[in-house]
Amino acid sequence: MPEVTLSKTDDHKLDKAVQAKVLSFLMKLREDDSAYGLRIKKLEQQKDPRARTGRVDDSWRAVLFCLDHAGERTYVYAGTYEHDEAIERARTRVLRTNPVSHVAEIIDATAPDFAPAVVVVEYGGAAKATSYLGEHGYPVADLIEGLGFEKADAERLYAAPSEDALAALADGFENEWQRLAILGMAVGDTVAKIRLDLGFDVPAGVDAPADLRVAAPPHARSEDAAIIDALSRPASRMQFTLVNDDEELRRIIEEGDFGAWRVFLHPEQAQYVERDFNGPFRLSGGAGTGKTVVLLHRARRLAAATPDSRIVLTTFTKALAGMLRGDVERLDSSIPVASSLGGAGVFVTGIDALAAAVRDGAGADFWSIAGEAVFGSPSPVRTSLVSNSHGWDAAASTLAGGPVEILNPAFLKAEYAQVVLPQRITDLAGYLAAKRPGRGVALDRARRTMVWKAIEAYRTHASTSRRMTWAELSAMASAYLEARPDAAPADHVLIDEGQDLSPLHWQLVRSIVTPGANDVFIAEDVHQRIYGQRIVLARYGIKVVGRSRRLTLNYRTTQENLLYALGVLEDAQFIDAAEETETNHGYRSARRGPMPRVIPSAFVWEQVDAVARTITDWTSAGLGDSVAILGRTTFSLKRLQRQLADHGIKTAMYGEDARPGVPVLVTMHSAKGLEFSRVVLFDVSEGSVPLPIALHGLTGGDLEDAMLRERSLLYVAASRARDELVVTWAEKRSELLGS
Repeated sequence: MPEVTLSKTDDHKLDKAVQAKVLSFLMKLREDDSAYGLRIKKLEQQKDPRARTGRVDDSWRAVLFCLDHAGERTYVYAGTYEHDEAIERARTRVLRTNPVSHVAEIIDATAPDFAPAVVVVEYGGAAKATSYLGEHGYPVADLIEGLGFEKADAERLYAAPSEDALAALADGFENEWQRLAILGMAVGDTVAKIRLDLGFDVPAGVDAPADLRVAAPPHARSEDAAIIDALSRPASRMQFTLVNDDEELRRIIEEGDFGAWRVFLHPEQAQYVERDFNGPFRLSGGAGTGKTVVLLHRARRLAAATPDSRIVLTTFTKALAGMLRGDVERLDSSIPVASSLGGAGVFVTGIDALAAAVRDGAGADFWSIAGEAVFGSPSPVRTSLVSNSHGWDAAASTLAGGPVEILNPAFLKAEYAQVVLPQRITDLAGYLAAKRPGRGVALDRARRTMVWKAIEAYRTHASTSRRMTWAELSAMASAYLEARPDAAPADHVLIDEGQDLSPLHWQLVRSIVTPGANDVFIAEDVHQRIYGQRIVLARYGIKVVGRSRRLTLNYRTTQENLLYALGVLEDAQFIDAAEETETNHGYRSARRGPMPRVIPSAFVWEQVDAVARTITDWTSAGLGDSVAILGRTTFSLKRLQRQLADHGIKTAMYGEDARPGVPVLVTMHSAKGLEFSRVVLFDVSEGSVPLPIALHGLTGGDLEDAMLRERSLLYVAASRARDELVVTWAEKRSELLGS
């Protein structure tokens, strides 16, 4: 039975009927390549003797390369094309090992061996040749001898006069490593950094995963054997993958973009999947850089390495946890999934549900042990779980006549969740002595005494009512586990969207798993923090200094949309969980597209008309299969839904059953973790974004932090668009968009 290696192709753009035929063809090829119906054959005057075509149907042909080593055949599948194009590609393409990087690549052997002239621009009467690469210190020789570009290709790149022109050339190259190397040069990466990022020069050693170590250049091996070895190198695996079974094959062919990212990992992503860490590790990166992809692959790797290991995969919200659960199944249905905390396999749950799982798995002494630690005395069984905001209005009313900044229920709620519960404060003396880093509002002894009075009133009423908040449940769950350190229910904890977790969540994470190798792996982006406050992980026993890295290559959206989204962050400073300033510089996208369109309107009704025209134009052009309209509130979106219906445009609220081609209306918060081909950011107007109620009553540091969350929310929303982004507002734009 021959092996089949797939090259990353545009097959997901074929219609479903052709995709089904491609799948059938490849399944038959894996079973018996001599079957007559496949019509595997060579061509006349082909440049590569390994090239073949195969019959998918009367109109479509597969392009293949046949490698023969030690009596075993491996077919490299290079895409399906209409008959004449497939014949031409099979005749002209060559599969080879790059002589510089030793990466497997497909090249056009008939490409002209000449270079275009460097653009010449007149400067004050004097002609001056302009080369973006030349002006930024990249000699042509570095492209050829350092990266492995063909001479003509290197000179063509050298002729590009600007960063945009250089990046535009990247799309025309056949191989993934070429495109990413060009993008690296476009943003100023050194040749050495590009080689390292692409895995050309990963040193052999104990810190390098075995499959990322550099093999010795081929010498005595056959050419086919050398290509087979090259196919397994890090940069090759961005483009080529060996298919192990028909189910794997089906998923890659049918699932399009998801099928691509689940298989073709960038070497930078792959190293964080495979490496072991002597303690917690933090992987940061902007929206769309593949942090969740790494997390899912890492969960699979840990489960495969130790089948009885207990792996917790968690995130901030129940909805995001549901998405992760589905993605684990889509990634690999054979991954063992645990049904409860402490079971072998991958247990996927939201962070608050994780606290509930600790409670449910504990004995009857949970309430006495945890109650003593959190409240100062054993707690009665709490039968009702309520939101973290519940009850603070009544508690604030006990402070009538006090300073306005501490009368605010939002302030009291935050003080309780960020100071009192994490420090396990149970009496006034403890609160008077407590440190309050990052709280913003200064409290002297008298004010602290007043605040504690409100907290006591809150706790008394909650205990009498047998209720507790989710924050209190997290505090109790971690306190219970800390009292029983030998009973930690997990061997590994993987966290997605870590920037939104609270101090109490981090205490829970720390107590869930015993400190040690590969204990905690965090994927986060401080720029997407839309819920919690800024925290410092080291304060909660999770030390990531020296074990933090950042992904910078965006796979979701176009460079144009990415730059627009990053522009929302430009005027703000973000401090990450390791107490370092998180920059948004260095991010780039592997894709190009149209510039975002900004549509201002003088009146509210004009804005609705603009949205209606945009949706109609996309639908008329056949581009309406994945369209979302993102707004700040559910109320504003439901009103827009009625207004669009008056224009004859049917939409659906996110979560409702929507037919393909029906635009969905999504709040900016709910859009977290989602992506769409085309996005309208609706009503980014003064008075809508930032939302006044989200800032109401806040002062000092709490107000500054809330403004950062509003800015991050807009960034999250803008980064949901893969291909095209439209932004609308009425009367006056939001201050977060600048002037």
